[in-house]
Amino acid sequence: MPIFISPREEGRSFSKASERTINSRLRIDAWKETQPIRIFHSLRYRDYALFWITDLLGSLGHFVQEVALFWITYEITRSAMALGVLGLCSAAPRLILGALSGVWVDRYDRKLLLILVQFASAIPIAIFLAIYAFGTLAFWHLLVLEVLFGSIRAINPSAAQSILAELVPREDVMNAVSLYTVGFNIARTAGPSLGGVLILWIGTGGCYAAFAATLLLSGAGMLFIRPNKERTVKQEQNFSREFKEGFRYVWHAPLILSSIIAAYTFAVFIVTYQSFLPVFAKEVLQVGPEGLGVLMAAPGLGGIASLSLLASVGERWNRATLLWVMTTTTPIFLILFCLSPIFWLSVLLLALVGAGQVSFRTISRVIIQMEAPRNLMGRVMSVFNLDQGMRSVGSVVMGACATILGAPLGLALTAATSLIITTMLFYRLLARKH
Repeated sequence: MPIFISPREEGRSFSKASERTINSRLRIDAWKETQPIRIFHSLRYRDYALFWITDLLGSLGHFVQEVALFWITYEITRSAMALGVLGLCSAAPRLILGALSGVWVDRYDRKLLLILVQFASAIPIAIFLAIYAFGTLAFWHLLVLEVLFGSIRAINPSAAQSILAELVPREDVMNAVSLYTVGFNIARTAGPSLGGVLILWIGTGGCYAAFAATLLLSGAGMLFIRPNKERTVKQEQNFSREFKEGFRYVWHAPLILSSIIAAYTFAVFIVTYQSFLPVFAKEVLQVGPEGLGVLMAAPGLGGIASLSLLASVGERWNRATLLWVMTTTTPIFLILFCLSPIFWLSVLLLALVGAGQVSFRTISRVIIQMEAPRNLMGRVMSVFNLDQGMRSVGSVVMGACATILGAPLGLALTAATSLIITTMLFYRLLARKH
């Protein structure tokens, strides 16, 4: 029997075919948009670009100073536990003041807070330079100055991450957060390597002086940023009520809560491994300050690679799945690093650790930026950033394990603990979802 197609049906068939063709072209165009140029998409916004450059400059100086700090501490004490105590003094103020900082970030002008932090951070650096110049530097000086520096910087993470949404349109938040972390990891890669070289060229004091200069330049650059003023600065209300409001929201947001608990677990059992890299450099891999600089730069290099991918095609993947992958693979790579006696294999494994670690934090930040209300952003971000304060606990835990069991076995044990906890956490989240 012949089949007759009416003009209307023929038109429908043609329309469907055309629609498929158009959709295919749109998919191709969408893919083109995710190519490398998309990675730097947010830099077309003047204020974001200025913020990104100034933050990159400050972070670069900080990592130069951090290598110098770890190196001179180990030179003075020759103790892994001393490195852990130093990490405790650096992170403890962030744990104590970090949650409170969220209320200030939501209440006051974020740009002004960031500028004040940059300039004030130069004060403990100047004190160090004065003590160092007189040749009277002792370990307790480093501890006191780290407490002061950590107290001043406690508000910086929440303010910096909360202001991102005021510098780009909502549809570019994922790219902006990823690119912000790419910049941080560029500094994390270049800073330690540069620091290792500068220790040989200009000494520890020169590294600290360079950091002071970058802080002042960073603060001056932020004066010219013009954030979106849609968010009105809040009038002062009951501090306690505002403080509790942020925690209450987090408690009733399962995905955000899971991300935060995983971040705390990483902080205690994973993140402070970098404080003990001087032990691996000197005693396991037998390399000098240049080798230490390479080891400390490797996680940043891995982070840049993974974040470049996230910035370009991150929206295609399920965020909860990515969180689970990063929280399980990162401790595995750290365990393998602890077992490696080969320098370049160790560098590769540290790069993979860094890729997982910073990708996890980036995805967590994006989830908060997309889901948390604007009027609670600072407080929710400050609860998340308490993980930086939790590093004080991690420094003691990992320092004790490294002292009792040796750095390789001690860090492998803490990494295995993190793997168990995060696996159980996301299994529970998945079960709750179903």
